Amino acid sequence: MGINELEYKRLLSELKFKNEELEIIEESMPDIMIDFDQYYKSFLNENNISKDDLEQSKTPQFKDLKSRMSATQPETDETGIVVLEQPSDEDKEAKKVFAKLYKDIVKKCHPDRLSTDNMEYFNKMNTRFKAATWGYNNSKWSIVIKIAEELGIKPSNYKKMNGHLRREVKSVDEKIQKHKSTYGWKLYQTEEKVAKDQVIKDFIYKLFRRRV
Repeated sequence: MGINELEYKRLLSELKFKNEELEIIEESMPDIMIDFDQYYKSFLNENNISKDDLEQSKTPQFKDLKSRMSATQPETDETGIVVLEQPSDEDKEAKKVFAKLYKDIVKKCHPDRLSTDNMEYFNKMNTRFKAATWGYNNSKWSIVIKIAEELGIKPSNYKKMNGHLRREVKSVDEKIQKHKSTYGWKLYQTEEKVAKDQVIKDFIYKLFRRRV
């Protein structure tokens, strides 16, 4: 086993761990934010602070928050069709690198190449095909690789793939750190009331520029 293949396996392992961590965090965040909102309101009541008065704030930070919260609809063109984010040059280059691996998956999994005599097998392979296609189209290379491994398909160029896997690891890690930088997560991580109250005080100052 060469050094590039070893690095490839290490990156896959790291990416698998980070994807699992991100999935757990994203599943937990709605409950974490509900708990934050409840503690925030309780803190305001305990300290006789009016939530309505705070939210009349004209600070740029609060205006920005309200703007981001209201921007729930995806951008559309003049016909009403959702405007999709254009792939970057790096994504285009990565698609070229992973094209052979994806084509090998298609050869084994495309519905048109499968017999319907065994529907359980057909559905299993079709699910793999759909997952690989989604991963390929959305630059989620770990998904494409996972399907390839399940089918016994090996990459032809570990070195080139490693560069794009590093980029995916970095992207997933940035999403994790973004969640962990929220005040909801900070509150979730604390146990003592004094520490929890300090998180809320920091949140109020950050958003409304008011010392409590």
